[in-house]
Amino acid sequence: MVTRRSRAVQAVIFDYGGVIRRDSREAYDAVDAAQGLARGTLWEVFHDIPEYRLSRNGTIDRDTFRAAIRRVLSQRTGEARADSALAAFDANMAALPPVDPDMQTLLEQLRAAGRVKLGMLSNGPRGYTARLRDQGVTAFFDDAFVTGDVGLQKPDVDVFHFAARRLGVEPGACLMIDDQARNIEGAKAAGLHTHFFEADGLAALRARLAAEGALG
Repeated sequence: MVTRRSRAVQAVIFDYGGVIRRDSREAYDAVDAAQGLARGTLWEVFHDIPEYRLSRNGTIDRDTFRAAIRRVLSQRTGEARADSALAAFDANMAALPPVDPDMQTLLEQLRAAGRVKLGMLSNGPRGYTARLRDQGVTAFFDDAFVTGDVGLQKPDVDVFHFAARRLGVEPGACLMIDDQARNIEGAKAAGLHTHFFEADGLAALRARLAAEGALG
């Protein structure tokens, strides 16, 4: 049970992938299973190669990052199988709504309550902020950006301070919601409150937001 406490949180900052849009690790694993790959293969080639960091801080563009993913996956599986897996992955991601319907309801309720500022901070390549704006995602937030467009990235402390400044709130008055443990640790190091979001964790998130006074 989450106990309500006096409200110290003035801003709630959401991750995008795996939180606002449900492209969690389980979504990657589902494609692995359908393509006959070992569980974790696609997640690793997207997130655990050196080019991941370079793409998320804007050093390389999306096409260069994608080429690196294909190269590493091809080394593991062969080119034909890599291309098939990546095509299946792209199709699965394209089928997801930009904002999960249940999360959209929550965001609308938070905005209607008007008790906290809302931010979005997501690791992503250059140009992705504009893409999310075109899809209507950024309209739910007082401020929203993707790391590749500002030259920073999670889990570095600086990006959390940057997000807080853009919202006009001290880091210690922000709650960061993320589905990656390393980003949660980075946010804690930056002085933010944190909430680790799990794939089936909407009820727990609602309870936390209510406890922080962001929801009635």
